[in-house]
Amino acid sequence: MKRLAFCLIVTALVIIGCRNKSAEQGNSALAALKSSNPDEKYGFAFWSDQFQRKTDIWQQARAFCNEPDHRSFINCQAVQAVAAPRIPFSATMPSNGPQPGLLSTPPTEGKTSP
Repeated sequence: MKRLAFCLIVTALVIIGCRNKSAEQGNSALAALKSSNPDEKYGFAFWSDQFQRKTDIWQQARAFCNEPDHRSFINCQAVQAVAAPRIPFSATMPSNGPQPGLLSTPPTEGKTSP
């Protein structure tokens, strides 16, 4: 019984610690967006992770960086890059080479191409 209580207390402390760290990190990330100094800690990889997990921090960052006065902020560039629409590429792209049925005409002798 004592072991169970101990395990529950340890688990609760770990969960509380993780939540506080996430909140602090979120506040720091949002504060970094307002800074005029580039912050590599909260760059493309961080914001891409927030986007994929659809966090509240991502929603707040997106709203902040979409404001007309904030779009040019150096740390909003990563948020805008992550939010940019992605255009999927086809795995069956057509060849850039000659198409079937099209013949290239050989140059005639004595004439140069323009």
